[in-house]
Amino acid sequence: MTVREQEHDKILTKIAENLDISDSMRDKAIRSYRAVGEWLGDCADDSDVKIMPQGSFNLGTVIKPLSDKDEYDIDLVCLLKDKHGASEHELKHLVGDRLKEHKTYKAMLDTEEGKRCWTLQYDEFHMDILPAAPKQITYTEPYYTDIRLTHKVAPGKYIPKYSNPYKYHQWFEGRMEHQLLEAKQNFSARNQVEISKVPSYSVKTPLQRAIQLLKRHRDIMYQSASEAEKANAPISIIITTLAAHSYNNEGSVIEALTGVLNTMHNFIEIRGDVYWIANPAMPEENFADKWNVEPDKQVEFMRWLAKAKQDILKTPAEIYGLHNFSETMSHSFGTNIVQKSFASLGNQTKLARDSGSLYASGLTGGLTTTVCDNAKKVRPHTFFGR
Repeated sequence: MTVREQEHDKILTKIAENLDISDSMRDKAIRSYRAVGEWLGDCADDSDVKIMPQGSFNLGTVIKPLSDKDEYDIDLVCLLKDKHGASEHELKHLVGDRLKEHKTYKAMLDTEEGKRCWTLQYDEFHMDILPAAPKQITYTEPYYTDIRLTHKVAPGKYIPKYSNPYKYHQWFEGRMEHQLLEAKQNFSARNQVEISKVPSYSVKTPLQRAIQLLKRHRDIMYQSASEAEKANAPISIIITTLAAHSYNNEGSVIEALTGVLNTMHNFIEIRGDVYWIANPAMPEENFADKWNVEPDKQVEFMRWLAKAKQDILKTPAEIYGLHNFSETMSHSFGTNIVQKSFASLGNQTKLARDSGSLYASGLTGGLTTTVCDNAKKVRPHTFFGR
């Protein structure tokens, strides 16, 4: 990468870091869903109930809400291992009724039943709990079994849907296998722990950072959009799946974003006249099924993709000056998060200057902590300016 690309990558990485859920919030969410799991019956490895995180929290791609008024979304599967033969109505209400038996959870429970989930409202996040049973009669650990979940189509009327979030998580980690291993090795060396004991959520790969940035760009783009445009905004599972397909274990965020944004459209299939984005864990499930009945969703996805390429890759490569760069990033990711990121990088630059590890690379190359051709060491500031 050129020095300019390295600086672009450094800024994007810092923005993604600041978008991530804090360690304290993650720990609080984990404690909360484990407590819910115990109440629902997940008390031991051989329990008939299993609570499993799914979605962005499980994939390591969760991002902060746009404002303090919004909440984190924690998605859980409540798998009832011995309820293969239960009806969808029974399955849904076994979990809901059990939650209502707990005085605290009953008060936190949304009064309106969701189409698929029961929702608990916490101070800083809400927890969507998805009742499910094994699709097959025989349940196989560790969670390789496809699950049957409930989908409410009318009051008291449910239909089955199928999924496999554990297998999707496996596929997702497989797409970034080399970078994930390298990140865990670095974490292991820094913290003196065995690699096998490094939890995946404690490290981040360029793919995860890229997805966080893409989701944030989408949120900013549609923040002031019309209600019709907001309703057709690209959904996270499509962004995540296409990005993972496009990722080739690039070692930096800017390289990952370049590869993803330029190739993700290639993984949108057209089968006859039907748009199809297959669930890698269950190919018969089409993540783009709504595109075929609501064509504006496909149009809006392509509009977002074109704007993301322009805003994240093209425009930053054509501008000069720190102020202009910061302003451009703010349009894409939000003013507060970008200002915080630039301030953090500014402090790092000052420390590098003071320690004698800051270099200038020509008129347009900028400042860097990387030694490269034609780079000259920047003298540290002194009180007298010498």
